[in-house]
Amino acid sequence: MELTEKQNLYITRYLRSVSDALAGRLTEKQCERAMARLQSRIQSQITGLNKARPDDTDVLDIVRKLGSAESQADVLVRVWGSGDAATELADVAAPLSPATNGENTSTGKTTAAAKPVFSQPAAIAPPAAVWLGVLAWCAAQWDLPAWALRTLAVFVGLVTLPVALLVYTIAFFWLRMGGKQVSQAPLHPLRMVFRPLLTGLLIGVIHFCGVYAIKGVYIVHDTWLKRDMPDMSEWAWFETEAGRMFFWMLFLLLPLALFSAMPLANAWDYSLKRLNQACVALYAIVVSFGIASFVTGLILAFVREFTGQ
Repeated sequence: MELTEKQNLYITRYLRSVSDALAGRLTEKQCERAMARLQSRIQSQITGLNKARPDDTDVLDIVRKLGSAESQADVLVRVWGSGDAATELADVAAPLSPATNGENTSTGKTTAAAKPVFSQPAAIAPPAAVWLGVLAWCAAQWDLPAWALRTLAVFVGLVTLPVALLVYTIAFFWLRMGGKQVSQAPLHPLRMVFRPLLTGLLIGVIHFCGVYAIKGVYIVHDTWLKRDMPDMSEWAWFETEAGRMFFWMLFLLLPLALFSAMPLANAWDYSLKRLNQACVALYAIVVSFGIASFVTGLILAFVREFTGQ
């Protein structure tokens, strides 16, 4: 079942609000497990709709029935903050139905019990994932704070660029095939093949359009004007840098396109998809500017020759 970007945004905003409401009330590990179970609960309720493409109203209704972020945080604190092993293995309590509003109709007193929704124990819940859960799994195995590993990964990524994404992707598949507790969201093989191919095709089309546009200017100049090409070193930067630009765009954007096709949590796949598209569009603008620069230099050289300057 595939959700739209807007639907994922609804869910992400609600989960973020609940996480903010939990701040300081649970340990980091308890908070991660609680949020993972809450996210799993939302996904299971969406799956239970039995719709290939749920409507926005369906997703909003599911989020609304969970109650406010503060009330949901109270439920999670009661379940995950008790320290009781039996309680930790119990299902997260669902919000009480609107009909009773958490009150005993005979006495008017608030009841503490609520109908459980989860059927699986929290002990087997996957770790809370920002992307695919690789760093969360590593943090749990090495007993390190997840935020520290994620901060380190950001710095490594800034230095190694797409190599870090490739290593992260390989680690995810290795852990998942080994049955480790990383994201078990369904993969989309066609999307994982199609997006890098489309990105590479667009970059190739833009590159060769720019190269042959410059060659076309040479042909027009030689055929119509029948004179030597003036010195264009100051304006022909695209002609000299086209090959490097083409290589670096492929090197940077193909891994990003592949990673954006992965089932990333928190709607990161949509964000990276937009980033990838923006980079391709920026490349097209740079190539267009390079062609314009070459033509401008040629016109200025012709004007200088015509005016004798």
